[in-house]
Formats: sequence, structure tokens, C-alpha cells
Amino acid sequence: MLTPARCVIDDQQATIEFTVTAVNSGNAPARDVRIEVALINAGPAQDQEMGRFFQQPAGVGEPLEVIPPMRSIQLSSRVSMPLAQVRAIEAAGRKLFVPLLAFNALFRWSGGDGQTSLRYLVGREGEGEKMAPFRLDLGPRIFRNPGARPHHMQVRR
Repeated sequence: MLTPARCVIDDQQATIEFTVTAVNSGNAPARDVRIEVALINAGPAQDQEMGRFFQQPAGVGEPLEVIPPMRSIQLSSRVSMPLAQVRAIEAAGRKLFVPLLAFNALFRWSGGDGQTSLRYLVGREGEGEKMAPFRLDLGPRIFRNPGARPHHMQVRR
């Protein structure tokens, strides 16, 4: 589960700060857990970019030793993208940023190696089910308490 804390847009980059909850829903300990994240622009190429991230996980970084069965852990982090790489969507004269966060959780368990991958759409909470994008045309800004919605693409092995 993803809980975004804020989106920071400055002169150099767009950053999403978040807390993610990793749940071991199995009946065996998850060992050597590595969680990696990617910030991807929503747009025509998003599914291909997500697919590459899910199919070719890096699996680097310091692993968490173990998550016991039916337990969870929370991790707080951030992910950034240089503004030069942000593909703004233009609508009604506004430049908008629609970020997707993708997560790969890689682990070992009694049955071998496992992977759970999910993605979330992140935006400003509004009325109803829809979220609003982040505006880039307003200059540097901090958007507090954004929301997240699970997105349809996921992997579980």
C-alpha cells in the first residue's frame, strides 16, 4: 500500500515523498527483501516503461533481513525525476504532471525467489474518485497530502 506524503516541484526536479507498506501475506518468512521504485510519466509509453521495470528488476541495494508471515513493514522514501525528463501534458493552456510510481518487491521464501510488483497513479485529491494532476506551470511548489490509486498493471511470481 502506498501513502504519498507530498510532491515537490522545484527548478531542477519533481520529487514524490511517500511511505510504502510491504505485506507478507504468505505462510513462510520473506527473506532478503529488496524494494525498488520507479517514477514514470503517465502517457502513451507508460505501459512499456512499466513492463520493462517489472520484467528486468535491478535487485540492488541493502535487503531487509526478513518479513515474518502475515506481518508488514513500513518504509519511507522519495523518488525524483529531473524536470527535463518530465513529459508535461498540456490542457487548457496548463502544463500538467501525472506521475505513476512502480514498485518491485523481490524476496526469497521457502518456495524459491518471488516478486510482487505494483503501480500507483499519484495526484491531488479532489472531490469524488478522480484525482487532479500536479501543475508545472505555477513554478516551484509543494503539494501536500496527495493521493494514490492502484493502477491496473501488476506482477506476482
